[in-house]
Amino acid sequence: MSNNKNETKKEMWKLSFTLMIYTLIAGVALALVYQYTQSRIAEAELANVIKSMEYLLTDEAGNPIVSPEEIKKLVIEKRNEMGKVIYQDGIGTVISPVYEFEASGQKYYILSGYAVGYGGNVVTMAAFKYDGNELSLSSIKVLDYSQETPGLGAKISEENIQKRFFPIPEEGLKAGLKVDKDAGKQSVEPDEAKLEGVVKVSDVMTGATITPRAVVNSLNAMYKFLREKELGGEQ
Repeated sequence: MSNNKNETKKEMWKLSFTLMIYTLIAGVALALVYQYTQSRIAEAELANVIKSMEYLLTDEAGNPIVSPEEIKKLVIEKRNEMGKVIYQDGIGTVISPVYEFEASGQKYYILSGYAVGYGGNVVTMAAFKYDGNELSLSSIKVLDYSQETPGLGAKISEENIQKRFFPIPEEGLKAGLKVDKDAGKQSVEPDEAKLEGVVKVSDVMTGATITPRAVVNSLNAMYKFLREKELGGEQ
């Protein structure tokens, strides 16, 4: 009887030890898969940032304003700063890092930020040109609009619509950017509207105001941050 009990205990210990080994192996495997997946996601996000910045730092003729190598180098240097909130004005939010480049005697600042759209935050990256003491918005790229309504707000992804947001001189930025419906300027031509800090989208985004409003709110926060924090309020 005693031998049977001992044998039973041995079998139970053997089974427990085997299960422990399997659990340990499974845990290690899951940890490795998670680490690999997170690493791949981080690399993909980094590549997307670099590609977006290359787009923003390209002139009208399609030539790079800043070399891709210089962009990549600075993005990698600042990769650990990504995603931290550095400024809020109650409507828009600016997130780090701020990238600064110099080309042909002019400075370029690349910032990212977000504001609330129809279904969630709309994330935008923008390039501001600082020439002398003039700060202008030279280009934008909407990075995340995934929760906006298909066929309405999600049209913000289209390049021809994003081009309605730039270029905008400092006089327009000072006044605070507005979409044409909010400014009561639906009849103004797009390029004329930009001079006044108005983004005309009502003719190309019929029925969608909340999403483009989120974009201008984030751009306004970026401009305020640059003037108040980076440039020390110089004007």
